[in-house]
Amino acid sequence: MKERLISNLGLKILSLFLAFIIWLIVVNVSNPLVNRRREVTLEIENSQVLTAARRAYEISGKSTVTVSFDVHTRDEYKIQMSDFRAYIDLSELYDVTGSVPVKVEVLKNDDIYSNVTAKPGVVRVRTEELQTKPFEVRADLQGKAADGYHVDHVVLSPDMVTVEGPVSEVGHISYVGVKIWEDGLTSDTTGHTSLIFYDANGNELEVDDRVHTNVDETGIDYTVYINKAKALTLEYGVSGNVAQGYHFIGAEAPREVVMVTGERSALALLNKLVIPSELLDLSGATEDKVVSVDLGQLLPAGIELADSEEPVVEIRLKIEPLVTRTFELTERDISMKGENEDRDYRLVPSRVEVTVQGLGQDLDRLTEEDLGASIDLEGLEAGIYSGNMEFTESDVYTIVSRPEFQIEVTLRSGVVEAGTQPQETQETVGETTQAQGQMSAREPGLTEPAAEAGATPGTVVQGTSSDNQN
Repeated sequence: MKERLISNLGLKILSLFLAFIIWLIVVNVSNPLVNRRREVTLEIENSQVLTAARRAYEISGKSTVTVSFDVHTRDEYKIQMSDFRAYIDLSELYDVTGSVPVKVEVLKNDDIYSNVTAKPGVVRVRTEELQTKPFEVRADLQGKAADGYHVDHVVLSPDMVTVEGPVSEVGHISYVGVKIWEDGLTSDTTGHTSLIFYDANGNELEVDDRVHTNVDETGIDYTVYINKAKALTLEYGVSGNVAQGYHFIGAEAPREVVMVTGERSALALLNKLVIPSELLDLSGATEDKVVSVDLGQLLPAGIELADSEEPVVEIRLKIEPLVTRTFELTERDISMKGENEDRDYRLVPSRVEVTVQGLGQDLDRLTEEDLGASIDLEGLEAGIYSGNMEFTESDVYTIVSRPEFQIEVTLRSGVVEAGTQPQETQETVGETTQAQGQMSAREPGLTEPAAEAGATPGTVVQGTSSDNQN
């Protein structure tokens, strides 16, 4: 088999060459027609017909058509895309089906083309109503001015634009705006930018080319005015008294400072913004009170709120009811001041109750030691006295009920007071006791129970007596 293929190889190659030459001669002599195709962009004519009728249109499918034609073989090299023009005439739009025929024109070399057709021969055109809507242009500031500076305001030109397009497109537009970068600005600046469309959520919208504005080509000019800025701390003055049994615990607002701008000389005199007390009246309040205050009305001449600041702030005056707690104190919870080392002191009763009033959360943390209870024992001789307890002053609580108690003072065992005789007869002691009993009515601090018992303060302790009591 191999031998048959390679035998007479030169003759076989020569025959193939001769066959090609003969085919080439036949083709050039006969010059047959061949069919060829080209993709051509579809043009639109008389679109003003729909525009005048307040209608927008859109071509269904591709924006190109395939032009088919016959051409002689020897003329194929002359074919160019610019030889053809495909278009539709919207004045011929058939409203029932929304279709319009495709037309093809041969612009050059029309003598070499025949049977020129377009595919598809008909295109469909969707139409809908046009909507024209005015919008105010908003400035969307990006970044932050240099420290100590603030954007006072932005001027846009024009500040109103008209948007026209299909209802389905314009209906999605919530507002139009421009993005302006203010990073590091310390002085006024100008610029030029294009419009951006936004939806109701503030997201940028991509609209098709059927949507137009009256500033499509010119865009928007802007000027950003920069002022020296300052943060003022908010302070609150309040007036009036809350209802009995309640307490004002403070005022709060969503922000602690407010940014203002203005002349530097005027700003230098301001460090805080005080809300007048007449605007924050607590009279008779039994629950939180919310007051709306326009901060812009409180600023002095030459100072105004920065553009980013909301003028109205809601201030909450916080009111809470007062509660009471009762604490039981023993001697270890009480500080004894002015004790004499020769005497013993005892509370009667040994436990006393103190009632305090304050806010629940404060009283929940309060302990007996925090009350700072104390008794002054300075100069007390032996005897029984009405007690007087003092407490540490505090803005957390108020003492509403002080205890009633007595202090029993006795000489310690074996101690003899100055001016007494250690060896007295029972008769002498009895006389002294009787004499001192007669004086008990004039002793300061002596209670009735002690008087009835015949006890005389500071006189008799464990069989000793004092001649100095009288």
